[in-house]
Amino acid sequence: MPIVAYGSAMGWISPNKALLMGDSSPAPFPLNEEDVSWMASIMFIFAPIAVFIYGMATDKFGRKNALLCASIPISLGWAVKLICTHPIALIGARALIGFGSGGGFVVCPLYVKEISDDSIRGMTGTFVIFSQTAGNLLVFILGDLLPYNMVLWILLAVPLIHFCILLRLPDSPSYLVKSGRNEEAAKVLGWLRSVPDTDPSICNAVDRLVIEQTTSELKFSPKLLFANKTAMKAFWVALIVNLAREFCGCIAVLVYASHIFAEAGKDPGSSVGLSPNKQSILLALVQIIGSFLACQLVDRVGRKPLLAVTSAAAGFSMCLLGVWFYLQTVEVHMPGWVPILALCVSIFADASGLQPLPFVIMTEMFSFQLRGTVATLIMAISLGTDFALLMLFTPLNNWIGYHSTFWLFSAVCLTNVFYLILCVPETKMRSLEDIYSDLEGKRNHANKTDAAG
Repeated sequence: MPIVAYGSAMGWISPNKALLMGDSSPAPFPLNEEDVSWMASIMFIFAPIAVFIYGMATDKFGRKNALLCASIPISLGWAVKLICTHPIALIGARALIGFGSGGGFVVCPLYVKEISDDSIRGMTGTFVIFSQTAGNLLVFILGDLLPYNMVLWILLAVPLIHFCILLRLPDSPSYLVKSGRNEEAAKVLGWLRSVPDTDPSICNAVDRLVIEQTTSELKFSPKLLFANKTAMKAFWVALIVNLAREFCGCIAVLVYASHIFAEAGKDPGSSVGLSPNKQSILLALVQIIGSFLACQLVDRVGRKPLLAVTSAAAGFSMCLLGVWFYLQTVEVHMPGWVPILALCVSIFADASGLQPLPFVIMTEMFSFQLRGTVATLIMAISLGTDFALLMLFTPLNNWIGYHSTFWLFSAVCLTNVFYLILCVPETKMRSLEDIYSDLEGKRNHANKTDAAG
């Protein structure tokens, strides 16, 4: 639910940009492009700060307590928007939401990974992004159908409901074992697996957690990560995969969806009979279908093939979108459904692979000892990248044109395909030893030796 709140906050700009900048703006005066750019990007200044704070808090105070604290600034952010509509207040409100969302994004994948059985951890890991897409769809629909203030009241209810529900849920078994509460960890595992806590499988699971944590001290320690060459190589792989997701351009498309559709519809010959907001709703529907598909496929197909295919699909669709905008500049007209199709394909690819799978890979490539450190560092860098991308998106379009901007996004996606094939190991149902053997090249060397023998 904190990720639902994040998705709704990220998409809130799209249906409200024209209103806030128009003569009937709920603000004391119409906002300008600079105000909107800061509103869109300010979340991603404070989110990286929150990532470090919550990254340390989640190891010291537990996953559950950290998630509870994530909902507080999110609630305050929506409340501030209800109380005051001055541009500075709106920007400050989004900073609060970004702070809470940054915490949710670093804690949720860890919590979900640690409560999930190995056979479903891919599906439950992708559910984090499914929640984000649900938030996008929610705010697009509400923004198109309901008045400004009523939408804010509904969005305020999301983190408040989350806080109340989470009070009844347990902390993760890994953290309970780390805290020396082994019996409680066994009860939680039994409840999660729907078996008695005395079942042999539960006893074995607790024993594995004890062994994992007695061999390492859990703390936020970049120094410990940098000292391990193989883990450091895994960190670079996970970071590049995550940054490719950020630079694929889909986050900019979602935040500025209505604006992009409005730009695409300026040509009278390209009209498709849908308002920009309704086209954005269509985009969000495609996104949520894609994220649902990811939940079904990730544990069947594997992380690496699905990520490569979706990255290629996003690359080609972004290229097509660039071609469409370029032809508009030279007064060569294409049907109005082309940009809608291209954006839908890119968002579908993003939701079904590019968005969820880097989170899954990130949690599967590291031991419990390093997982929190890696998640904190990668999420901080990724969210900082989002801030830069959203701040530069409008000036970049004004400078080089929409067509060149989308071609840059396309180049990132297609380059990522080759990187995935050549450098990223498969992590599905594999131990850390096997994954690290791939990274070190030992497995390939062993296979060549066996073939020679």
